[in-house]
Amino acid sequence: MPKKGLLFDMAKCTACRGCQVACKQWNQLPAEKTTFFAEKGGYQNPAGLSPHTYSLVKFYEVKADGQLKWLFRVHRCLHCSDPACVKACPVEPVKAMIHDKERGMVYVNTELCIGCGACNEYCPWNIPQIDYDTEKSTKCTFCIDRVSNGLEPACSKACPSGALIYDDYDKILKMAHQAKERLEAQGKHPHIYGEKELGTGTHVITVFPESLDYYPDVIKTPEAPADIGFFRELLKPVGGLTITASIVGLLMARVREVREEEEV
Repeated sequence: MPKKGLLFDMAKCTACRGCQVACKQWNQLPAEKTTFFAEKGGYQNPAGLSPHTYSLVKFYEVKADGQLKWLFRVHRCLHCSDPACVKACPVEPVKAMIHDKERGMVYVNTELCIGCGACNEYCPWNIPQIDYDTEKSTKCTFCIDRVSNGLEPACSKACPSGALIYDDYDKILKMAHQAKERLEAQGKHPHIYGEKELGTGTHVITVFPESLDYYPDVIKTPEAPADIGFFRELLKPVGGLTITASIVGLLMARVREVREEEEV
């Protein structure tokens, strides 16, 4: 099976949040109690990803070029080609965080997950969320259950405007460049996000119709923490059969201390 990908052509998005609702419904995620907030120009609800929200349409009100702009984007796991979360997962010999290299998706085996939070710590976007009630990591699964049965992800299936497209990776990358050319012809300055990020790219490709500078919380040059190797070295003496979330937490605290020492 060829590698798959998901294209988000933001210029076609109407911010209807159909993808957000479809993700909730398919994954049977419970509702959350939310409150209105406008921190740093954000107006979406809920405020961010959580164990009960895998996909979120984020809203921004920004001032640029002397004008007020109302912008939005979909925030979710990008399914990296070389996922740091998988490298950081301490569960051995089989990872709790799984990278399906044939299809290009990253998802959690909840039966193995110990809820330690290493995946969140080392993800450049801090996407995986820890459900402290179940002690499991949660995030977008790329609808592995649907895709494995010949269906497209719930989010793209629900999208009414064609902003979200699921297809072979090579095809969606070609469509991303076509969208970029279309927007450039309109005098815009679009940016393809996910093609080259982290060196090997991601399997969720976003075409921003405006410069990334317009989006206050988009990480412009995402990087996986360089100390993943150090973290793995700390875990070696522990042994796979005795690793617990508390042990990993203590070791990650030590990693943070080393980071701080190196920054001084």
